[in-house]
Amino acid sequence: MPTQEELVDSILKSLETLDRDEPATDKLATYCYTADKRLPNTLEKFAKHLKIKNPSQSQLKERGNLLEQIVYLVFQGLKGATSFKSFQSAGSQYDLLVTGDNEKWKTVCELLYLGFTQRGIITESKARKDKLQDKDFARLCSIMELNLTGCGLGIFFTLEGATGFPTTEKSNRQRKISDCKLRQVIFHAKTQKYIVVFDKDEILKLGENGTFITMLTRKIRDIRELSGIPPEPVENFQEIDLPAHLKEL
Repeated sequence: MPTQEELVDSILKSLETLDRDEPATDKLATYCYTADKRLPNTLEKFAKHLKIKNPSQSQLKERGNLLEQIVYLVFQGLKGATSFKSFQSAGSQYDLLVTGDNEKWKTVCELLYLGFTQRGIITESKARKDKLQDKDFARLCSIMELNLTGCGLGIFFTLEGATGFPTTEKSNRQRKISDCKLRQVIFHAKTQKYIVVFDKDEILKLGENGTFITMLTRKIRDIRELSGIPPEPVENFQEIDLPAHLKEL
């Protein structure tokens, strides 16, 4: 009887032959992310911390540390990741730089539309109350283009998201892009690299198996499609964005 690890390895090998643009691939893609057992408890602490009104400086620092711990544990659950680094380089502070050098990581890269020569992922954790501004995006774009040329994906983990992105509160489809969203699109057009943003509501869902890969895939796909609406919640297996006469079918 094969072990669970052997079964997962077999599934990941099968993923190599699948078309990554097929929505059905999402079901198997979830096996690429198994939430670390320590993550739910850390997420619970983080959720409680977010409810503190008028936090002190020490509490704000603790919130930032919790967010960085969550990000690290999230990547511990991503199959194939073998290198985890957080350091002050000659020019920049890297919150977390993650990559892998094996077939499992290659499968993850395929699912995330990343070429294997640009298989690195760089993250920035921002535990502040306001949305990311264009200057935050511009800094990460510069790092990925000039310093970390082997990184094909950048991820912001934030509380309130970023300026210019469509929100669930708006009922109308966003037809114009500005601020951080504009920077995201131009950077991808220029470099074919991706930068995506997670807000606190999305972060709190990362304790469930498969969620991280599913969210990343949908966020990356939307950079290519520019639908003008937020990606479907991770609970929805299918992404349906159709006019009424087609949706009723």
